[in-house]
Amino acid sequence: MAILPLGSCQHYSPISSEVTPSPCRIIQHAMGETCVSLNPQRVVVWGGTELDPVLALGVKPIAGTPQVLSYVQKKLDRSQWEGILNVDSPQGPNLELLLLLKPDLILGHQSRIGQIYPQLSHIAPTVLDAAEDWKQTLQLFAQALSRTERAKQIMADYYARIAAFKVKMGDRLPFTLSTIEIRADALILDTKDSFARSVIQESGVVLPPTLARYDWRNWALSKERIDELDSEAIFIRSWGGTGQERQTAQSELEKLKSDPLWRQLPVVKQNRVYEVGDYFQGAGPITANLILDDLFEHLL
Repeated sequence: MAILPLGSCQHYSPISSEVTPSPCRIIQHAMGETCVSLNPQRVVVWGGTELDPVLALGVKPIAGTPQVLSYVQKKLDRSQWEGILNVDSPQGPNLELLLLLKPDLILGHQSRIGQIYPQLSHIAPTVLDAAEDWKQTLQLFAQALSRTERAKQIMADYYARIAAFKVKMGDRLPFTLSTIEIRADALILDTKDSFARSVIQESGVVLPPTLARYDWRNWALSKERIDELDSEAIFIRSWGGTGQERQTAQSELEKLKSDPLWRQLPVVKQNRVYEVGDYFQGAGPITANLILDDLFEHLL
C-alpha cells in the first residue's frame, strides 16, 4: 500500500453548492484508491485494534467504537479516549449519525466494514486495511493521517525497547513462556500466530515445545493437558465480554489456581505465574508496549 502523487478532492460548499477542489493524496488500500485530505481533522475509526494505532499516532478521533478498546483504556490517560462518540449500532456503523458528524476521513478494517465501503465512501474518504500485521496497519493509517514520521519514531522506540530487553535478559534467552486466557467456558492459549506472541517472540521469549503445535484453529486447552503449560514462566489473565462473563471468568481463574493439576506444575510451585491484563487480546503499538511492560516487569 502506498501514497500516490497529490491530487484534489472535490467538496460541496454548503452555502453555494458549488464544487470546490482541495489538495489531497491518493492512498492505496484494501478497497482500491482513496483521495484523502492532507491534514484530516474529523476522523472516525471503526474497531478497537484499529483505534490503537490511531491513538498512538497522536490523533483523537471524533467517533468510532471506543468501548471495544476497554482492554487498554485503564492504561491510558482518560483524555486520549474520553469523548470519542460511539457510532456503533446492531447493524454496524450508524450511517445516519456519521452523516451528521461530517467526518473528513474514515478508517477501519476490510473484514469488519468492507461490505458497506460504498456507503461509507459516500460519507467521507474511507481507507480500509486488510493486513493481519499490526505494523502494516500502523504504516497505512500513518499515511492517511499524514503522520509517517511519528510512525517511524514509534517503531524505532519499539525496537529499542526490544533490544534493551534482550540485553538485560542476556544468556537467559531463549526463555520459555506460556500465555493463557481464562474465559467462562474455556482456557485459551495465545498461540504462535497471535499478536501477543508475535511481540513476545521478537523479544527472544518463546513458546514451550509442548505448545508449538497449537494455532488459532485449536487454541482451547483442556484441563487434562494443563501440564503442557509448564515453562519458565506463565502469564495468565481472565476475560469476559459482559460484566457477568467477566465475573464468571475471574471465578474460573480462582478455581484453576486451586486445581491440583495446576498446583503440581513446577512453574506454579516456583511462583513464576504472573497475572497480566486483557490487552493481550489487542493489536497495535499501544498494546505491544503494554506487553513489553509485562516482560520487563516480570521476567527481569
